[in-house]
Amino acid sequence: RIQRRGPLQLEEILRIGSQIARGLAAAHAQGVVHRDIKPANILLENSVERVCLTDFGLAKQLQGAHDLRSEGQIMGTPGYMPPEQASGHQSAVGPHSDVYALGATLYHLVTGRPPFYADAPLATLRQTICDDPVAPRKLNPDVPRDLETICLKCVEKPPERRFATAALLAEEL
Repeated sequence: RIQRRGPLQLEEILRIGSQIARGLAAAHAQGVVHRDIKPANILLENSVERVCLTDFGLAKQLQGAHDLRSEGQIMGTPGYMPPEQASGHQSAVGPHSDVYALGATLYHLVTGRPPFYADAPLATLRQTICDDPVAPRKLNPDVPRDLETICLKCVEKPPERRFATAALLAEEL
């Protein structure tokens, strides 16, 4: 798992991010949204040659499955989930939500923490919904400006301001 390793090199972060983004693009093409992307759900094999996204326990099928029981419920990991998910609007969760969560994971990999974190999960959710993240370069001046821009674009509050697809994110990385 990523979180059990020490600090990662920039090349490793980019390789991990692009592999996960390509995997998400394939899942999204099949109508599946993961809904719980975070460092603990990313496994590395042979160093970072092969990256695996795990734990599809909260995954959602996009077409034909209108589960009204989940509307209003908050599912996922505070600190990595997008505002639409943190506020319980499950019907608004889609591929753009996974782009946000992957961006939050990349943010963590370059800064050592998720974009939002508080002592209590509800406080973290409030930050996710209401606050802007600290620029990664303020937490780690060694983060390249382009990578900071990618991270911040992924964690934009409005989904339409994020990368339109995981495939576009993979290309950018």
